[in-house]
Amino acid sequence: MSVPTDITMHRWRVLASAMVSFFAVGMTFFAVPPLIPTLRAVFALSNLSIGLLMGAIAVPAIALSIPLGAALDRWPPRAAGLAGLAAMLVGAVAFAAAPGFAWLLAARLIFGIGGLLINLLLARLISVAFAGRELALAMGLFTGVYHAGMIVLFSLHPWLEANLGWRGELGLLAALVVVAIPLHVLAVPRSLPAGEGRRKPGVSGPLPGPLAALGVSWMLYFVGFAALLTFAPEWAGGGASGLLVTSVITWIAMIGTPLAGAAIDRVGRPQVWAAASVGLMAATLALMASGAVPAIAAMAMLGVVAAVAPPAFYSLPARLVPPERVGFAFGFITALSNLGAVIGPALAGLVRDATPAWAPVWGTLAGVALAGAAVAAYVRPASSSAGRS
Repeated sequence: MSVPTDITMHRWRVLASAMVSFFAVGMTFFAVPPLIPTLRAVFALSNLSIGLLMGAIAVPAIALSIPLGAALDRWPPRAAGLAGLAAMLVGAVAFAAAPGFAWLLAARLIFGIGGLLINLLLARLISVAFAGRELALAMGLFTGVYHAGMIVLFSLHPWLEANLGWRGELGLLAALVVVAIPLHVLAVPRSLPAGEGRRKPGVSGPLPGPLAALGVSWMLYFVGFAALLTFAPEWAGGGASGLLVTSVITWIAMIGTPLAGAAIDRVGRPQVWAAASVGLMAATLALMASGAVPAIAAMAMLGVVAAVAPPAFYSLPARLVPPERVGFAFGFITALSNLGAVIGPALAGLVRDATPAWAPVWGTLAGVALAGAAVAAYVRPASSSAGRS
């Protein structure tokens, strides 16, 4: 891959800025769950309305990931990032000031568009800045802050709401976006050197088979992962104890993603790590279905999965397509991952409604994950880039 010298020279600055921006995305994405009692009381919302608010932020990704990803192969990176951060800021402020449900929903959709643009842009820039060295480590640090955002928000929420009020808490999240803006300006170049990405549309040419396999495997991973986060607390005992046990996944993922990324960089063959992580998910779900593993041990194993899978999968698009299509590649896998996040809880809920037992739920998801691991076997980068990064 032809790499712009300026962005590689300042790759750690780019990564630091990206982590702040993505931390803001994660914090705001998870803003709804701790506020459910307050939002229900203030706006008289139903559970359906709460669910719509939670999911609305991800809806734009299903329809817009591919066209936005392709456009980012041609748009100036600094300006594109500022546009995404501006949309995030508008959405965050609108949510904090919302007078009713329709306003809340619109605010989440606007933030979702901005967060999607930032996610795709920063993943693409990190792929360019760290091409050939430390890429999986960089992706591990980048994706790890998403988990950190949830942990920090859930931990600080009681104090923030008590001292600032719920609107003040949301205003603080908007302020975090404001902090990210000058960091983005300082870290991200106005443009990348002219190359193939400026001359060819990002969506030109057939969809490469390895990229299709990567996207399908990533989608099947999210079918299982989203369903797990939805129903594991109840399976683990319910109430505060169930939430505490399930949070083990997030803690291990937050700490483990940089370590996993460094290991992938050292050993190489990220496609093998990707397949192995989804395979471990399938094995853990099968053990859960059989009742052969305690809840805390199952969550620890799934935490390892959540630590390895993101840096492995995110370090692969740049190895599977030419430089001018990297943005499109990230858009493609992001669209499929969000589709998986929608399908997973619905599928698990459907099985759960059909039977009171947990074994069919986890058994069904184990089959999905096993299919994801099998599909990942077809992710085969070119020999020149498949080894150590």
